[in-house]
Amino acid sequence: MKKIFKALAISVASLAMVAGIATATACSGGYNGTYTGSYHYTNSYGSTYGMVVEVTVENNIITKIKDITNTEATKTIQNNQNWTVVSSAGNHGWDEDAVKNWTSNEAWLLQQYEGKAVSDILDIKVFYNNGYSKVEDKWVIDPDLPGEPYKVDKNVQ
Repeated sequence: MKKIFKALAISVASLAMVAGIATATACSGGYNGTYTGSYHYTNSYGSTYGMVVEVTVENNIITKIKDITNTEATKTIQNNQNWTVVSSAGNHGWDEDAVKNWTSNEAWLLQQYEGKAVSDILDIKVFYNNGYSKVEDKWVIDPDLPGEPYKVDKNVQ
């Protein structure tokens, strides 16, 4: 049972990664350059989870992806939106093994997108639940905001 929860935690974090990569590659249109993409969502408790990536594209091929979530460039955004950063999720409901699994495999997960065409990444559909926004000191479902990506069963790709 413990392995299932670890796998689910990793799958949700990696789906956030896919959404960030897709955002960055969408901005590129396949042109050479380095682009920044992010994905974040707020849960029903008001915690905002997310990831920021830097994607390098050459000749319509992704050549490098770097997690820049914990850099100075993104800290202002995160602080203003009260982000709970996926890459350092140890104090946010993840047990020690799940955190170790994520930090040990994050680089490998990012590398899985290197060598792929921008159009291939843009074709990946990521399905997510509704996000939450605060109304009168209460967090309520907001159908206009993207939320947490669904687990693997609805995001098989």
